[in-house]
Amino acid sequence: MIGKGKAPSFFLLEVLAGLLILSSGCAYQKVEALSQKVAEQQRQISILQREDIEIKSRLEEQKTANYLLDKRMKELGDRLGDSQARLQTLEIGVGELKGMLEEVKSLVAKPAAPPSAPVTAAPPEVKPGPPPPQPTPEVAPLPPGRLGSEELYNEAMRLLRAGEMGEAIGQFEKYVREYPHSELADNAQYWMGEAYYAQKDYDRARKEFEKVISDFPRGDKVPDALLKIGFCYLETGQKEKGKAELRKVVSQYPKSPAASLAKKKLGELSR
Repeated sequence: MIGKGKAPSFFLLEVLAGLLILSSGCAYQKVEALSQKVAEQQRQISILQREDIEIKSRLEEQKTANYLLDKRMKELGDRLGDSQARLQTLEIGVGELKGMLEEVKSLVAKPAAPPSAPVTAAPPEVKPGPPPPQPTPEVAPLPPGRLGSEELYNEAMRLLRAGEMGEAIGQFEKYVREYPHSELADNAQYWMGEAYYAQKDYDRARKEFEKVISDFPRGDKVPDALLKIGFCYLETGQKEKGKAELRKVVSQYPKSPAASLAKKKLGELSR
């Protein structure tokens, strides 16, 4: 009787042990599958971030081209105005010379005075002509080894698009240092932050984005910088600070593209 009672107990233990082994194997497979899924999502996020930088850099390049075109058109307009003013001055001078010529002709055509009363005609008063146009001063060439503002900015953008973030950061820093009051200084400061963000140096990126707001408060990159400050906080696990920055974008710049992205991100965070 004792031997018969123990047999079912051993059998039950073997069954339980087998079930535990099977369940452990299933759990391992689930963990492995989940890890692969997370890795794939991270890879896709990296790809999307690179594409985002590429699109933004191309838009920035187009904006720069438009700015340079407007600048060139203004220069041509100024030159045209100067040319028209000089032409008008020359026309006035020609008119005065014609008047002087007619006056001389009229004096020559007068009959000679009688010998008893010779009269010496006074020479005609010669009016001064228009002053000669002043020569246009030549533009001093740039010192050797120094790029102009446009060339330096374009070189920094080229490095950014090529993925050479460290070199791009150096060029953007140089641009902001040498041309702090140019039209593209705020853009250069913003893209410096984007380069750090692409390197996943979120704390440094946030500081550079904050400089966009503090140093260029009226620049058109302020909404984008505020948005990326929020993203930097989120990437470093500071969720509430990140959400607060995103809400600022929506409230302060409701019609900006950055506000649309902020709303979308806030919606994702609330799920």
